[in-house]
Amino acid sequence: MRAMTKIIYVPIKFLFLFIAMLAVSLLLPDSIQSKVYLDITSPGVRQLPVSIHVKGPARAKEIEWIVKNDLDTTGLFEFVDPDVPGAEIRAELDVEIASEIKVILAINDLVEGRQVLRKRLSASPKTSIRAMAHSISNDIYKVATGKKGIFRTKLSYLVSPRSGQKDLRIMDWDGFNSVRITSRGLTSSHSWSQDGNYLLYSAERKRMWKIYIRDRRQGKESVLYSAKGLNMVGGTSQDDIVAFSSSKEGSSEIYTMNIYGQKLKKLTRSRGIDVSPVFAPDGNKIAFVSDRGGSPQIYVMSSKGRGHRRLTFEGTYNTSPSWSPDGKWIAYVGRKNGKNQVFMVKSDGKDLRQLTFTGNNESPTFSPDGFFIAFDSDRDGKSGVYIMRTRGDGQKRISPDHLNAKSPKWSPYFK
Repeated sequence: MRAMTKIIYVPIKFLFLFIAMLAVSLLLPDSIQSKVYLDITSPGVRQLPVSIHVKGPARAKEIEWIVKNDLDTTGLFEFVDPDVPGAEIRAELDVEIASEIKVILAINDLVEGRQVLRKRLSASPKTSIRAMAHSISNDIYKVATGKKGIFRTKLSYLVSPRSGQKDLRIMDWDGFNSVRITSRGLTSSHSWSQDGNYLLYSAERKRMWKIYIRDRRQGKESVLYSAKGLNMVGGTSQDDIVAFSSSKEGSSEIYTMNIYGQKLKKLTRSRGIDVSPVFAPDGNKIAFVSDRGGSPQIYVMSSKGRGHRRLTFEGTYNTSPSWSPDGKWIAYVGRKNGKNQVFMVKSDGKDLRQLTFTGNNESPTFSPDGFFIAFDSDRDGKSGVYIMRTRGDGQKRISPDHLNAKSPKWSPYFK
């Protein structure tokens, strides 16, 4: 007897849906790497036991040391010897240093017995071992937390040599690889563009206070804004708008312009002094300092200059506001018992926290992930750049001991 074949007709729209679902299923890996080992948003976050094993020439140990220092500074990791049980993840680095720096990075989950990352990294000899190590730290951090690491970011800061002339410098987030960018009449007022490609700074040259912009890639400097009086650059927005203060009309007021020095707008009109404007991450608000109430305090207004609201009420001297990347917090400097200290308060004025207690501490600036704050302090007798976690713990100096370093500004993630 002849076999009969049964034909089932499927509407064309369902056929397309089935094909699309099949295509997606074929693209999915055997196990989706969505596990987060550390929830860094949790107030009681634990330390993750991790081992790091490095194979390669003697200089490979330098990579290991840098990676461990990066991860240790976060306070989130506990290091376990590779030959001792107890680690939850193991990072294996197979390093080759010759005409190129080559690294094969493998990260294994020792509890579940699976590999969660395997990656090849290479760089030319012009790329420092430190840069390679920071990239590896970012990869390990991303596996552990699900978040982007800040280990390839930079800090700009000012150094006052013996001549009294300030230098604007850039260094790695951990204080190494300091490079001088410019000098000549600089003030403590400087900032980054949101893509990290430009540095903006104020300087007095030939008895004129001007705002300058410097292309980091080309090393080219140009004048962004020039007017009589004192012109001090503030923060920048994601839309490449620059906030600054100027006393060109007498009293210092807040203005904005685009990154080409055009479309000037005046935002404040008060009898007091308005300075230090910084954009909230979404660009809709600006925090600034004003003495319109009789003493310097932090205020917040819309980016159009409306709805002024006083934020700080504790103490008679509060300056240098800095927004956290999520816009929920503002760090600032407040005077207490005759010393300047770093405080942090929610952007609605609630939950005030004091983060420093020793010496004078100024110029707070958040890391782009919001996990750290950099600031300057004279607690050791000479001003230096320090970092701490936003809880106030883990405070340590990162700028060289012999430098009189101040006014750090943390770079964004580089695009």
